[in-house]
Amino acid sequence: SFCGLASTAASQPAIAMEGRTSAPRASTGRASRWRQALLPLLPRSTVVRAEEVLPPPPAETEANKGGSAGGKAEDAPVQFELFNREWQNVAQQDNWDGFRIEAATQVTKYLQAAHTLFLGTQLRECGYIYQFGPAFQSEDQRTMLVARVGLDGAVNGRAIQKVGTSSEFKASSNSHLKDAQRNMHEGSFEYTGSDWTMGTKLAWQGAWLFGGAYTQRITPSLQLGGDLTLVAVNGVTSIGQIGMRYTAGRDIFTAALSRTPDPKSPTGANMHECKMQYLRKLGDRLSLGSEFKYSHPDKESGLSLAYEYSLRQARVQGLLDTDGKVSCCVTDFSGFGFSGSIDYARGDYKFGVVMHVLPQPEGQP
Repeated sequence: SFCGLASTAASQPAIAMEGRTSAPRASTGRASRWRQALLPLLPRSTVVRAEEVLPPPPAETEANKGGSAGGKAEDAPVQFELFNREWQNVAQQDNWDGFRIEAATQVTKYLQAAHTLFLGTQLRECGYIYQFGPAFQSEDQRTMLVARVGLDGAVNGRAIQKVGTSSEFKASSNSHLKDAQRNMHEGSFEYTGSDWTMGTKLAWQGAWLFGGAYTQRITPSLQLGGDLTLVAVNGVTSIGQIGMRYTAGRDIFTAALSRTPDPKSPTGANMHECKMQYLRKLGDRLSLGSEFKYSHPDKESGLSLAYEYSLRQARVQGLLDTDGKVSCCVTDFSGFGFSGSIDYARGDYKFGVVMHVLPQPEGQP
């Protein structure tokens, strides 16, 4: 339906490869880079179709570690879809249920084969998932190719190519051999200037989508921007957003106002939603954040609180919201981890255990 398509386009404006919630941002070595490349293609319990590729938030860089106590500004402007990247890093969790194993084999220095197995999961009626795929990364890390194929007929692929120091091409394709409605293909281009950014994309998700985004740094701490997506449904329908990003040392505040078709309106009226996020980095390892959202005209609101504690090879995340959901994810990326998610309103309880079997970083036994 168009409402579901519009929701997907609004919440997933483009595909980003800068990182993923379940990737360790502080890890080192080639194994950690492989891990970041593979995790975006893994099944997730937050979507109906586990094999779909989600747009991940970016990995933390030296420019966005929260700054020093003196309030050092960011070195480069941020793409519009990544305005709230710090909040997404904290709030988005890789929750699952049942037993999960992640295994990888180093084929060559630049090529790795990965295996993913889910047992006793609710993501499939059969109760299990198996996926296999290669991942390639060039020596200069400017070219990355990742693919996955599953027993259920799902085939996913992702490619990223950096051009120069400011441009980046990305492509993603999700195909299902048994269900044509799951097919999705997307290509995008991003450019980052000294004080401005732009991005454009063309996608097929049952209908053609074309979008563009632009941001401008006003002051060293303040950046404004917006994006517009055109959907070839009922003629041409538009989905728009405007937003801001303000950083001051370890404090980050972002806000966005979006306009999308109202799925509850029989006349095709628009719905407006405002989201505000605030994140405070209490140190190099601990981050606390909150999000408030309000939609009009249905006058619905919500509040979320999240925390994250990061170690070199481990991560602890927690989330609590006013919808009655509580979740926690603890992961040791060189060993075991567990996930717990409770939805008190729906009476839904999910718990899972994961085991990582990955190549050791270079220089380690």
